[in-house]
Amino acid sequence: MAEEKYYCYICGDEITDKNRTDEHIILNALGGHLHSYTVICKGCNTKMGETADAKLAEDLSFYTDFLGVKKNRQHDHNQIMTDNEGHEIVVDGGGRNLTLRRPYVENKEKDGVREIKMAVRNKKELEGFLNGMVKRKELTQAQADEILAKAKVTEHHSPLKTRTVISEEAFPSIIKSAVNYYVDQTHDIKTVKPLVPYIEGKGDCKDVLYLHHFKTLPYPEAKGLVTHMIHIEGSAKTGLLYAMMEYYSIYVYMVVIDRNYNGQDINMTYTYDVVAGQEVDRRFTLPLTMKDLEDFRNQPHEEYVKYLPYIQKRSDAVMAVWDEKLLHEELYEVIDKAFGKFPEGCVMTPDKMAVVQRDIMEYIEKKIERSFDVKEKKKK
Repeated sequence: MAEEKYYCYICGDEITDKNRTDEHIILNALGGHLHSYTVICKGCNTKMGETADAKLAEDLSFYTDFLGVKKNRQHDHNQIMTDNEGHEIVVDGGGRNLTLRRPYVENKEKDGVREIKMAVRNKKELEGFLNGMVKRKELTQAQADEILAKAKVTEHHSPLKTRTVISEEAFPSIIKSAVNYYVDQTHDIKTVKPLVPYIEGKGDCKDVLYLHHFKTLPYPEAKGLVTHMIHIEGSAKTGLLYAMMEYYSIYVYMVVIDRNYNGQDINMTYTYDVVAGQEVDRRFTLPLTMKDLEDFRNQPHEEYVKYLPYIQKRSDAVMAVWDEKLLHEELYEVIDKAFGKFPEGCVMTPDKMAVVQRDIMEYIEKKIERSFDVKEKKKK
């Protein structure tokens, strides 16, 4: 039996042992674990899409980092979020560590009374600000000493928010992932050739890339799943061959592979749960036409905004997964630390178990108190 040959969909060269490369169909930086050695040659892979790939990874890094998505090459970003007072907060460690990005000082006089508000990162930084105000004669040394004595270190309880969008610079990467999966599954290079210029950044990606939202998803929703998905569907009846690209169960784009499709019906889906680190069996059909895509894109703004609550609901569901994951990790740490107070192998007497239980209950009470504080601040 003759060995099957594969060709690079970019340059058309045959892929051999000498020029083959390991291509992530979904970016490794997003936790992609689906690979292919038969879609693109090494030469084309090294010169294509690096800028767009990096931009997509950056745009979605908030979810990647907060969910602790496992990647072959670990690289976390420091996320910048804002609280209700407009302070920028640096968040790292998957949401564990919060640091004020820079100090905030509000110094104003009202009705003859000077009001000073400060939010700083540490005592040394506070001392520096107070010394400067004393030198400028805005404060006496006694007043500065009084402020320093009353200063408190507080845990940040204010709700944090950020805005995550996929920028146009990242669009070629989305198209490339769709093409990679289609070629890996079908080895049909001819059909995807018109998409190569968009992957290379030489065309307006919006010619073939359509943002899409759903009030009701075309597949059953499952609690606790956070998925990347590529769904390829095509039918001569609809005249459209497209890829539905889903990132973190929130962001959905449609890539038009062939708008004049007249081949056999195609329906194939790859779904990966980035939190559990495993594939998910997801099967559905969504027979879209070009008119459907154009109608969604061109709908009036007042119609478009009706989809936003559904997007927010899915985003909240993803953050609930993160919150539960963080809670479990923190609780395990508390338990390990509590048992770690005693020598390994020692007999756990009732008194020792009482100490462990006390530490765990203190943690739970603190979490409940913090959750209540955040809910109250949200109401305000």
